[in-house]
Amino acid sequence: MVSSRRRCPSIGATGAAVVGVCVVAVISTCIALAVCLTVNRNPPQDSAPKPAFETDGNLLEYLLNLGSIDRKDGLLVTWYHSANKKSELAAALKSEAMVLEADVNIEGHNTRNETNKPIMAHPPAIYSDNSFQEWLDVVLNSSSKGVKLDFKSIKAVSPSLDILLKKSSEVKLNRPLWLNADILMGPNVPINTAVNASLFLSLIQERYPNCTLSLGWTTLYSFLFPNKTYTQKMIHEMHSITGTLPQRVTFPVRAVMVRLAWPHFSWLLAQSDRYSLTLWQGKTDPIRVEDLLFIRDNSRAEQIYYDIYDPVLSQFKEAALNSTRKRLYYPGGNLLDYFHPADSDELRIEWYGMDHYENRLETLPILKDKRGMLALDIALQNSTTGKLIPVALSPSAGLPLQQCLLTVSKHLNPWGIYLNITEPGALRPTLEHLSKLYAQNLLWNPIWISMALSFGSFEAPGYMQGEEFLTAINSIFPYVTVAPGWPREAITAGYTDPLIDDMLTLCKDLWQQVSFQLEAVPLSRSWLATTKLLEISPSYTITVQHSYSEGSYCDGFPGLRSIRTHTQKRVYYKIPRQCRNALMVDVLTS
Repeated sequence: MVSSRRRCPSIGATGAAVVGVCVVAVISTCIALAVCLTVNRNPPQDSAPKPAFETDGNLLEYLLNLGSIDRKDGLLVTWYHSANKKSELAAALKSEAMVLEADVNIEGHNTRNETNKPIMAHPPAIYSDNSFQEWLDVVLNSSSKGVKLDFKSIKAVSPSLDILLKKSSEVKLNRPLWLNADILMGPNVPINTAVNASLFLSLIQERYPNCTLSLGWTTLYSFLFPNKTYTQKMIHEMHSITGTLPQRVTFPVRAVMVRLAWPHFSWLLAQSDRYSLTLWQGKTDPIRVEDLLFIRDNSRAEQIYYDIYDPVLSQFKEAALNSTRKRLYYPGGNLLDYFHPADSDELRIEWYGMDHYENRLETLPILKDKRGMLALDIALQNSTTGKLIPVALSPSAGLPLQQCLLTVSKHLNPWGIYLNITEPGALRPTLEHLSKLYAQNLLWNPIWISMALSFGSFEAPGYMQGEEFLTAINSIFPYVTVAPGWPREAITAGYTDPLIDDMLTLCKDLWQQVSFQLEAVPLSRSWLATTKLLEISPSYTITVQHSYSEGSYCDGFPGLRSIRTHTQKRVYYKIPRQCRNALMVDVLTS
């Protein structure tokens, strides 16, 4: 039987030699390719190709592009402090830190030996083995780390910007650049040592505007003495300076002082998408993890950077990333930061309580199964002791307000509480209950205080005066969203210009979140003037209300559609679930 396997012909000595050479060549090529792939697979950290990036770009986007972080979250950014001397800089460059912080002063500052040469030194040091020029050259040539320059003297700003400008004309800096200075006098500081704000900012705008500005307050803190915190005046003064600047602005704030001033910082962050906070820690500042969690829970992840030390930082990170913990919410905060609805669309926040449930609040299954805003009508009733106390008329049939709030607080699901004050006498007792619970650390839900008011062109008998309403809130418990409305007698013809203008006049000095309460049916008669409510302040929103007592969904739809067509942002919809579902269908199919 003949084998089906075919024999190869003999190749001879010459052929064997050729084959040998080919085999060696193939093996050499494979080895070279393997080495190449290994090198490319594991490049040194700073030798990887750098993505093109502008110096005024977003730091989180830059680090995300580098692969240093996996999402836009300021908590993930790591910092290296005082990378000034050559030895300090060398250590910083070898570290895992993502951003270098360094201090720029003028050589021999305020001495007879003072020069015009910017050096890297933190006061009281006024000499250094590292000039700013040398520092910049080393950083750009050997790393991809972000840069934050802290100017300790106004005299160092101009020559440093000249160096930056010259360097930028020679090579692309290719990373975010933060320029920092304390430009305002802050808490507990007896003598003003701030850098001249107008000169600092004018120099930057003229010489090197392509940056992120880091603008702070001088501060002093000691556990040995009583310490004050940032005031509303300080925050408003800063915003008056930064509000019209074109750059991104981060505000470095002393972390140990922030929680007590959170209502004001919450207001500040709401003024512009360009704003963020950078929390920093003095080496002996007694920061509490609970305070850091409070700040994180009341802001967006991309709004806050944490430049603080271990072990507090590690403890905070562990707690912050625990998704099962109960959040510590500031009751006057933005609902979007609390509920995080899909597409940041307020229409997706559900409201409960308008359907007049037969169940009492404490047995409502929605508290365990749902999330959203719970609307309660508040009035005064006699307690068992004969004392008048605020109670919820619906959906809880006379349940004391304090019991309502404690019932809601026991549930992990996110719930906001909308308190509609139905009689003037119930306002102050309601605010006093809120203040008491807040002082006891028992109030961690968004709270809205709503009331139809009498003022100016909507003056009406039987309603509380607008000024009295605002005075009571600000003097008893100001940490709420203020939700003023108009008397029904005043809106029979719709929302006219005088009604809108007078409401804006009434609320012009408020620093809280404000949501103006609009009825859907009158909106269908006249709504165009209401657009002005959203133009005055980013802290202003609109809440469109409708209930079946006012008519069917079809009766309210023209007003709901008018507002929704005008804008899909900063408008809440306090309407029954069936109306909300129908509106969402209409929105999706229109």
